[in-house]
Amino acid sequence: MSLYYNQGWITPAKYNLRPRLLLASTASLTALSFAVSAGADEDPRSIDQHRADARGLLEQAGCETALPTLNTIASSGQQALDYIAAAECAVETGDVSQASEAFWQAVIYRHQLDEAQRIYVYRSLGYQAEAAGEFSRSAIGWSEAAGITGDPFDELMAARAARLDGRPQSGAARLQQIDVTGITGPDLALYFEERALVMAETQPDAAAMYLARSIEIEDRPYRRFQRGLFLQQAGEERAALVEFSRALEDDPRNVDVLLSTAYAAQHVGDADLAADLFQRVLVIDPARSTVREELGYALMQADREQEAAVSFRAAILDPSLRDGEAADARDQRIYRLRRQVEQLERSTYGFIFASYRDGSAPNSVNLPETGPNETQAGGEFGWRPDAFNAQNTGLTLFGRGYVSADPGSITLNDSTLQLGLGARWKPLAGHDFYLSGERMIAGGDQARDAWLLRASYGWADGLDWNPSQTGWNYTTVFADLAYIPDDPEFLSAYASIRQGRRLRTGERWTVTPYVTGVAQWSDDTFQTRERLELGPGVVFSLWFDESETSAPSQRLDLEMEYRFGVGDTDDQAFITRAVWHF
Repeated sequence: MSLYYNQGWITPAKYNLRPRLLLASTASLTALSFAVSAGADEDPRSIDQHRADARGLLEQAGCETALPTLNTIASSGQQALDYIAAAECAVETGDVSQASEAFWQAVIYRHQLDEAQRIYVYRSLGYQAEAAGEFSRSAIGWSEAAGITGDPFDELMAARAARLDGRPQSGAARLQQIDVTGITGPDLALYFEERALVMAETQPDAAAMYLARSIEIEDRPYRRFQRGLFLQQAGEERAALVEFSRALEDDPRNVDVLLSTAYAAQHVGDADLAADLFQRVLVIDPARSTVREELGYALMQADREQEAAVSFRAAILDPSLRDGEAADARDQRIYRLRRQVEQLERSTYGFIFASYRDGSAPNSVNLPETGPNETQAGGEFGWRPDAFNAQNTGLTLFGRGYVSADPGSITLNDSTLQLGLGARWKPLAGHDFYLSGERMIAGGDQARDAWLLRASYGWADGLDWNPSQTGWNYTTVFADLAYIPDDPEFLSAYASIRQGRRLRTGERWTVTPYVTGVAQWSDDTFQTRERLELGPGVVFSLWFDESETSAPSQRLDLEMEYRFGVGDTDDQAFITRAVWHF
């Protein structure tokens, strides 16, 4: 049960269910006890004198001063009425633990009381023990009261106490036996509330229905809040948001309600509302460092990227973020936030590469935009305009160029210079799937002027630096379908995979042994070609250019592979690449 919900039931006054059955005022009850012999070892006149002193002290200084004396009298005299006097004084001072204990002692000496007094003691024990969190005692009190009176309200409270004592089935059974025609108003609202609570775990939708009936009778913020939780359990996020919002109207500074409303808003896609609610939480309780992180993600979802970066930076610099977590988990969490900052504040990217493949031939099978062979150098630069980008989706404008070497050498041939300008669209936030169109521009006699259309998909695990591990998994998958509609027409399908393990060799340094497989089929109108290659590889990586609140924005990779042809591809090749990502 949530803290907010429990706070609705801290003291009996919160119930507003019915007036308590009172024996008498504290003073008159104490006076009444003077006539009862103590039955203890002390001289009865001495105990009477103590009682007289307590009465005078109570009248002059009030319960807070008189309570220790009343407790002493009760312990010495072992009279139920003395314990009741002490209990009522404890209630007045707000000490529910002392009140519960004193009423419990009165129950022990219940044989000294008449039936009306016993009913009063049992009910009072039920209230005070629940307030003190002593649910077993509360259950005893209400069960005994219900056994004497048979009153539907006492049965209802006994059922409630059984649930709080961890016996929901017993509570449900008692509820089934209650004649609801005997209860009305707030008591009936409590009855439907209890019906909801005993079935919440297994039937949240039915629980929400019963709580709605309770709200119709007596609308309370905590009931709206609880119904929202039930609706969330039942998968009705929008209805839950409505209930949380209604609860928030009546209790606007309750952090539990604010957070639940914010999470519900996130679930239904209202990121702006979620961000505003997280900000309200931080105004009320600035120490909640994890909420700063939640605020950052909500701002990202709302495409308020600069605000998100500010929130993540504040979370990173908050010392309390480092408390209460194991060092590895803390380092990973902080690095993840730093990477978010780096990505949010970056709108451009680029890379420069140089590659070499021994035995490269002008007729080797290659990607359509990368020239006649894999021995080449080039680069790409891209820009993601804010106006055309949402959270992890949108448009990238790019330009690139490369030049290939002559077959069998490392001498670059400027007649192979190929340039390109294009746009790449990422339609899905959760997948690295891209559609692109590019105008290939010939910079030399052996290059092409043509349109290139393509669809590509990538997935990677362990590509980034891991601050808390000495080794971690490394997997990359890439698939590409490319089409040149110009004459000569060209169609290519390409796929590659790597599987290895990154090993830390220093701060921001790794060595990654892996195995790789590459497959391609192509048709350039004149002939159809294919290749399938497998082999081992290794990549040495260095990450750099970072700050306290931003992850490294640049990486150098040096890759080496030895591939064996499979099937009709019977050649072997050594391949090396150097890539600077920035």
